[in-house]
Amino acid sequence: MSPRKRKRPPGEKKLLQAFRQAGKPLTLAELKDRLRLPPEQATWVEEGVHRLVARGEVVLIKGNRYGLTDQMNLVVGELSVHPDGFGFVTPEEGGKDIFITAADLSGALHGDRVVVRLEGRRGKRREGKIIRILERRLTEVLGLLCRAEDTYYVEPEDEHLLFNLVIPPAKLNGAEVGEVVRARITHYPTAHLNPQGEILQVLGPVEDAEVQTLIVIGKYGLPDVFPPEVLAEAALVPETIPAAELARRQDLRHLPFITIDPEAARDFDDAVCVVKKPGGHYTLYVAIADVSHYVPPGTALDREAHFRGTSVYFPQRAVHMLPEALSTRICSLTPGEDSLAVVVSLTYDRHGHLRRSAFSRAVVHNQARLTYRLVQRLLDGRDRKLRAQYRPLLKMFTWMAELTRLLRERRWERGSLLLSIPEAEVVLDDRGWPTDILRVDHLLAHQIIEEFMLAANEAVAAFLGEPSLFRVHERPDAVKMEAFRTFVKYLGFTLPREANRDPRVLRDFLAQVQETPYADMVQLMLLRSLKQARYAGVNLGHYGLAVDYYTHFTSPIRRYPDLLIHRLLTAKLEGKRPPVALDPDSLDEEARYLSQRERRAIEAEREMLARMQVRCLAQRLGEVFHGRITGVTPFGFFVSLEEIYADGLVRLVDLPDDYYKFDEARQMLVGRRHRRTFRLGDRVMVRVSQVDLKRRHVSLVLVEEEAGAVTEAVSGRRRARRAAPVAEEQPASRK
Repeated sequence: MSPRKRKRPPGEKKLLQAFRQAGKPLTLAELKDRLRLPPEQATWVEEGVHRLVARGEVVLIKGNRYGLTDQMNLVVGELSVHPDGFGFVTPEEGGKDIFITAADLSGALHGDRVVVRLEGRRGKRREGKIIRILERRLTEVLGLLCRAEDTYYVEPEDEHLLFNLVIPPAKLNGAEVGEVVRARITHYPTAHLNPQGEILQVLGPVEDAEVQTLIVIGKYGLPDVFPPEVLAEAALVPETIPAAELARRQDLRHLPFITIDPEAARDFDDAVCVVKKPGGHYTLYVAIADVSHYVPPGTALDREAHFRGTSVYFPQRAVHMLPEALSTRICSLTPGEDSLAVVVSLTYDRHGHLRRSAFSRAVVHNQARLTYRLVQRLLDGRDRKLRAQYRPLLKMFTWMAELTRLLRERRWERGSLLLSIPEAEVVLDDRGWPTDILRVDHLLAHQIIEEFMLAANEAVAAFLGEPSLFRVHERPDAVKMEAFRTFVKYLGFTLPREANRDPRVLRDFLAQVQETPYADMVQLMLLRSLKQARYAGVNLGHYGLAVDYYTHFTSPIRRYPDLLIHRLLTAKLEGKRPPVALDPDSLDEEARYLSQRERRAIEAEREMLARMQVRCLAQRLGEVFHGRITGVTPFGFFVSLEEIYADGLVRLVDLPDDYYKFDEARQMLVGRRHRRTFRLGDRVMVRVSQVDLKRRHVSLVLVEEEAGAVTEAVSGRRRARRAAPVAEEQPASRK
């Protein structure tokens, strides 16, 4: 909360008023004189001033005088340190970041809360010098234990930490060189000395794949161990459904519910079923695990789930929101078993228009656990043996495909953005190290689940109305959209300005791009240009989906917001008082917290994928790949590889044939002598030349000639990958 918005004690208001009336910095004695307080009533002055100093509203300067920060060209904010040594301070009161040179960091570390003195401007950028460290927020360091002669030190994993933490031999606590450790900072850096610390925990050898996961877990502060009281509550949850509970629920066990998930799915939130009726009407049933039945509000299980906010999925394993006994067994819609669920029933006419919706707490039976690949093979219709095995379900798959196409048509009509971004699947060996990163396209099987989940989320949001917890997506930022408009212009496309406010215009633009080789790149750049979807206590609509009401309901095993929505929905169905505070301030505070938890999980998963990608390419040094240029900079161009889902950088220093000039307006590099160009979207052949595992950088060099042997080698790898048995793959999964 901003200091200006903080509810102040009356004494602090008097102190600030006295400082402002003085018009200059004051000593404590001068401040007390101005307040004209008798000695016995002046004891609170020092405490009040110290609180103001701690918040950065008042700063101590030379002569033991205190001055108002906002009157002394000073700014309070959080420091972010760039890996190249400089930093930026984000002001707490808002406004643009302040640039800090490496020399002016004054011993402050990444994440510290600091006071900055503004020193002027360089162009449009404000520059400053750190003069006070108000709060040391970095207390622990995760990294590799190293040794130089007689000195032990921890080399931080976080590239923003530009120091080595010295560990006295007596503080090693059994750790050995080459192991990844967690250390506590005992002495912060000075002008002449590195920080010192002590080892708290040994994670293991750096070359252990599980340690890589532990590094990311520790780096992002993910809670990996459940407290004893939470596990004790989980152990008391019955694995069988009492007869009384079955009797009070709608019995839908006669319907052929199925789950469709990735091969390595760890939990099963959702099951679906479609029935086609005479006249061409469809009824879609979406059954979602009834987690709210097993996790009542206020319990230790609930408090821990709220604290975690979401599950986090890594290639090797997951960090679950709920104990594994609940998330993967008791709550999951396990195949071949009866399960408790909250079911959304949606009836559509033969054109895909919603005619009726209904909601109930039910008991369902999962008839089959299917995967996206398997369902796609069934839909393709070429595998007769497989189709014979699943003959009882074939008609329903046809209905699902029909309804999916209708729902996508209706979404397209209203302006919903039908993005199709490939995903990555990490193939692991027996040790947990990546052997390949597969590019998974968005097939019809994926679209079926996507459309059905979107439909259920939208229906629940509309039924609950306001107040509620919403998933919102605001209109694009004009500046970012203008940059995106310039980007696509030099690919030969025109994006009308109406797209900023009307998603139907953006929809038409995407349809134009979809049939070109630039489709994936343009969609990815568009996602970076749009605002991030988030949770909100006030309904702001969803620009990307072009709907007025939207929420998250379909994943309560792994997302706490969905669990809250389940509680609101079941309370409304049963005529009970909602177990959630529905005032706007409480809802918005909850939404901000859960959005932060979501962002943390996404960033952790992305870093883990990046670690897997560079590890995979480190085993392929010297190999040649096809690729497409996806970014151009003054120092080179980025290439997205085709045969493996990863990318790297071709640096200008590795293009010795010419001097190249960066044309920012056209996003291209132009050779000064030969006029050779490298621009966005160009296809190139590259060789992996160097991999920096610590900074997760991949260096590529251009392969000038498509020699037959090179082309054949690349094609051979493609054929081998297509022929690899699906059962041997162990891809990463969010489920």
